[in-house]
Amino acid sequence: MMKKICISLLLCCAVATGLQAQELTHYYQQWYTYFGNAGINERWSVPFDVQVRLRDGLSDKGQILMRAGLQYAPNKRTGYLLGYANIPTYSPAIDAYQPEHRIYQQFIYKMGSPAYAMVHRVRLEQRWVGQKTHTGNGDELKVSNWKYGNRFRYFNRTTFPIKKEQEPTNFYLALQNELFMNLWGNEINDKFIDQNRFLVAPGYAVKPNLKLEVGYMNHYQQSASGDQAMNHIVQFSVLHDFSL
Repeated sequence: MMKKICISLLLCCAVATGLQAQELTHYYQQWYTYFGNAGINERWSVPFDVQVRLRDGLSDKGQILMRAGLQYAPNKRTGYLLGYANIPTYSPAIDAYQPEHRIYQQFIYKMGSPAYAMVHRVRLEQRWVGQKTHTGNGDELKVSNWKYGNRFRYFNRTTFPIKKEQEPTNFYLALQNELFMNLWGNEINDKFIDQNRFLVAPGYAVKPNLKLEVGYMNHYQQSASGDQAMNHIVQFSVLHDFSL
């Protein structure tokens, strides 16, 4: 089992390294994220997250992500979710935020042992991205068009407890990778590989249901024009499970 885990992690690293080897424009960002999971009962919960993504400095605008869904978990290993996301993204060209709405469906499968914990997640998204333009009435901007796209995402996260003298501590190491692929009927981006995110994050469990992480993300993006970028991101995360 550990051999398979090591192989999968090496593949993730190879993907990230291979993408970085291409001709890319490099950017630097900070992401501040809160991942919550509000339990309703043993089977139902409301996972949600809020993220503020800043570009090239604390004062620069970037993206705001607000996402939530209703999840059904028939057992401790699997979960099915239907959700909605609202993601305004700042466009320097018009000095304004372009709106985006998503509906998404996902399946989660968990596995592990005393040596590691692994999560597989597949997600299918239906996206609507608004295109704001000037109306001709001064500087007023309005959404003149909506572009639609389907996207598939595969996410893998593995956490390793950090031990001292063979005893577990509150510290751990998280490794994760997520690959984004554009699918049929995509007016937003017709490139098959949309982006890839590889994260290395040390973490600390304040309590069993509250964790803090600070990590580095290597984030590859390919736009509809074919331009390719590598974002170097410092990510600050809070992971919080609680009951309603």
